[in-house]
Amino acid sequence: MTYQPGSFSKNFAWHGTGLRKLYDAIRAGFQGILEPVDRKKWRQSSGIADPSLELIPINFFLHNKDGNISVDELVHQALKNPHTTNFDRLALFAFHLSQAGVGNNVVPRPAMWANEFVRERLWSQGTWHSAALAKDSIDAFLTDRLNAVPETLVKCRNNYRHLFELSAYLPSALPSINSGSDAWIASALFLTWDRHQLNGQSGMAADLIDLLITEEIYKLLGTTKDQMASVADSLLETYLAAGGLARHTIPSEGLIPDSDDSEVYEWLDQEESDRVVERRAAQRLEQKRDRKTAAALKKLYNNRCMFCGERLQVSEDQFYSEAAHIKPIGIPHGGPDKSGNMLVLCPNHHLQFDRGILSLHEFKGELKLKSRVPGDPLNNLKVAVKHKVELDLVKWHRRWFGARGRKEIKEEK
Repeated sequence: MTYQPGSFSKNFAWHGTGLRKLYDAIRAGFQGILEPVDRKKWRQSSGIADPSLELIPINFFLHNKDGNISVDELVHQALKNPHTTNFDRLALFAFHLSQAGVGNNVVPRPAMWANEFVRERLWSQGTWHSAALAKDSIDAFLTDRLNAVPETLVKCRNNYRHLFELSAYLPSALPSINSGSDAWIASALFLTWDRHQLNGQSGMAADLIDLLITEEIYKLLGTTKDQMASVADSLLETYLAAGGLARHTIPSEGLIPDSDDSEVYEWLDQEESDRVVERRAAQRLEQKRDRKTAAALKKLYNNRCMFCGERLQVSEDQFYSEAAHIKPIGIPHGGPDKSGNMLVLCPNHHLQFDRGILSLHEFKGELKLKSRVPGDPLNNLKVAVKHKVELDLVKWHRRWFGARGRKEIKEEK
């Protein structure tokens, strides 16, 4: 099927402020209030000077209903939280979701070509692949799916690739792309469920879960179906407990006694984050692994964390540590389950390492720890290694989380 490019070929001046421009336009258009806004009023208040560009946010990122711009999770994130890369990635997800709403002069799925591109070309075997985002790859796809002249196709391709650059996905140092969905999956699923109901569809729990599979949302997240499913049920519980779509209008006293609206949203954001982390931790423990090798490593380090040196005492004569894989085993990464791919860590630093907050760097034959936490005493700490750690896996971990050293960047150029 072929689609019309619409106004996506226009230059929204992403190069000026990037997706921060979308964030600012949402805040200005809604004037800080979580209530639907008349489309015309939103355009007047958005702060976008060029009238021809006001339609870019409305047609491709926001939701329309009954002549109004709807309130949903994307709007909530813009109004209630500071601008971050996670907002940019949620905005790109909203673009790929392509659920623009219903009403006169509204194209319900204006970027369906992008949705299909992700599901058919970008995603494969549980992750996104950077080769699909090469210019010739996108050109071939757009020629097949968009009804447009060559000049317009080039504009669409450039604008589309730039969205990935703004979301810190390009350039990629690896064949696969880390979507970082752990940090924004809760907001993405909330947004999916919000727009499904705004379009007049069922809000029943079973239907909301089925929607994730039928729409192949895991592909838009850049993860596996199993990984999405591992957090979906618990996140739906949080979503419904917060009031579902009505959470944007429910008085705070309906959720938490003696709380104002900001506290309600802080609770909700924290609950979303906790659910993701808890399910990821449980899933990690369920993975098949070489427990004999892991046990031997823990004994070698006497259950002391290789990063902080602490031993977690869990009984009078027992201590606990975890064997962390540098490159995750199983789909989609396929890391080796052997000692050279393992570190002995405490639960706290295991989680931080798995999320890329902590990474290892080789320096003059030694391994040093790098932290993304400002003022972290672990930053630049020399790691005492008692077993052979495979340095190519250490390098992979840095690149997966975008933590490359200056030397690596220079070599790649």
